[in-house]
Amino acid sequence: MRITLIGGKGGVGSSLVTAWRDERELTVFDRSAAPVHGVREVIGEADDAELLAEAVEGADAVVHLAALLPCGSEAEQLPGTAQAVTVNVGSVLLALRLARRAGARSFVHISSLSVFDRYSLEPIPAGTAPDAIELYGVTKRLAEQALRMAVEGAPPTPEEGPITVTSLRLAFPTTAEKWPRWHNPVLPEEPAELKRLGDGSVHSALHPEDLAAAVMAALRRERGGPYEAIAVTSAPHAIADDSAQRLLDWHPQWTLEADGS
Repeated sequence: MRITLIGGKGGVGSSLVTAWRDERELTVFDRSAAPVHGVREVIGEADDAELLAEAVEGADAVVHLAALLPCGSEAEQLPGTAQAVTVNVGSVLLALRLARRAGARSFVHISSLSVFDRYSLEPIPAGTAPDAIELYGVTKRLAEQALRMAVEGAPPTPEEGPITVTSLRLAFPTTAEKWPRWHNPVLPEEPAELKRLGDGSVHSALHPEDLAAAVMAALRRERGGPYEAIAVTSAPHAIADDSAQRLLDWHPQWTLEADGS
């Protein structure tokens, strides 16, 4: 399987490169010029259509990981609002359109359980609709809606062929060294922490092995299947959502009990 990772030099992308480069043919598209060994590299911004088309050419599958992570107060985030929408929403839709034109069979969008306003603070009941109001969560909500509309709208042309589109709503992806703690990428100077819900229950971070398994399961979904947004978390008590088990046959191998044991 030839896979293009858009934004593949960030934390999540690096985990996928580590997991797959010995067995898959990878193209890493990223704005960073830092070299990544064992992959084909294309350097560029996520909204550069020409370079993005080069990166997805010949790919069987595309994973969109590029994201702008706003930081600071609402007032401090305000100047970056348009850019956040460009990267977190516009470049996702652009990548899907180019992947479809290139003949890719599968497209995975790395979303976040931040689409729920109270996620990580209290358990999310089954059937809860995304309701985030902060900028990052809002842009992830918008990207999911744009993908759903693209899939459920006009059918692909004969030249494009069918493509399966999946959003994976990740919860606190981390490194093997830091698990079960999570390190906030917006605040790199702060130490990794063990997350807890408001009731004190432990929310372990998502181990990179579990992450890679979930993304690969999504890439292998039946071609042309319906759009799905799927929760991927190592803390099942944090959200009543069985979509990963039901649709991907995935469940975390690296877990802690709610009491931390």
